[in-house]
Amino acid sequence: MKKALVYIIDNDKNIRESMCELLSEKYQTIAFESGDEALKQYHQKRPEIILLDIRMPDKDGYEICKEFRALDPDEEMSIIFMSNKDSQDERMRAYYLGGDDFLIKPFSYEELLAKLKKVDRYHKQQQNLQEQHSIAQDMAFQAMTEASQYGIVLQFIKETFISENETQLATAVFQTLSKLNISGSVQFRMASHTSSFRAPNQTCNPIEEEVFELIKNRGRIFDFQNKTIFNDHHASILVKDMPLDDEIMYGRFRDILAAVVEGVEARLIDIQRKNALMIVMNDIRSTITLVEKQFQKHEISTVDTMEKLMLDMESGFNFLNLSDEQEDFFLQLIENSMKQLVSVYMEARSINEQLDGVYTKLSTAMEHK
Repeated sequence: MKKALVYIIDNDKNIRESMCELLSEKYQTIAFESGDEALKQYHQKRPEIILLDIRMPDKDGYEICKEFRALDPDEEMSIIFMSNKDSQDERMRAYYLGGDDFLIKPFSYEELLAKLKKVDRYHKQQQNLQEQHSIAQDMAFQAMTEASQYGIVLQFIKETFISENETQLATAVFQTLSKLNISGSVQFRMASHTSSFRAPNQTCNPIEEEVFELIKNRGRIFDFQNKTIFNDHHASILVKDMPLDDEIMYGRFRDILAAVVEGVEARLIDIQRKNALMIVMNDIRSTITLVEKQFQKHEISTVDTMEKLMLDMESGFNFLNLSDEQEDFFLQLIENSMKQLVSVYMEARSINEQLDGVYTKLSTAMEHK
């Protein structure tokens, strides 16, 4: 284990030499006759502990302590004052100026070691707390960053719900990439056509189309150079500038964009189904219109036929010289036939109205977002 470095600052040479000898087994030591000498050395070899005599001729320990604390604002080193005068004023001033402990001369070797162990332990505890604080800050920042980025995914999913076509869906993808500070292209593969975009309203050039064709079947996530493609059955997102030098960010982006491409896939399937349903609805509407025209034509034709039949019957009655009972018989036959014909017509009309009702319900359902 590396030994802690101790500065010994005392104008008494004998004290310096004896302390260096006493501490050499457990600590690294550097002895200085004055505070200025130690301050000059500070940036080359920074100590963990300073043993600082208060009573020195040129600059006392209090002034030296202030200068060290100016160089060490986070108090990463410990300062133990040494004095042959034990007074409350000296102790309070030492504490006020940033001292960690106070040692009264003359002191025993055991007392010196105890003080050093105590401040050394305190120093290590403070370092651990600082490291834990730093880790906690990093974790908090990372959590906030992740929350923000996953919020982008939620916003994207919301945007897909209101995307009615491929152009709107592509715009939602590009907005998401922009929020992540990356760029890319997207391709949608529908049943009847393929659409590739390098911007919301700009199609891909031929070479980009070829890249999609080459790597769309290379797995769900495929890396090449500094690019990554995220594939699904109907959709691909090609990211052109993945942060390969940042492993954490790269992994996070992979997770986010894998979720985004799944959202695109689900919406494309929904759009495709909706388009297919619209075709069916248009066919139903065309059929209903055709049936309606046929009914109208049939109605006119039936009325004309029945009117002509009645006129022919009246003429026939006069020609055949039928009795009243015979005429009533034939008229009753005609009336019954007309009633049956009207019944059949009304049943057919009811079927047409039911078809029209189905179309109306489907149309209403399609309008709901």
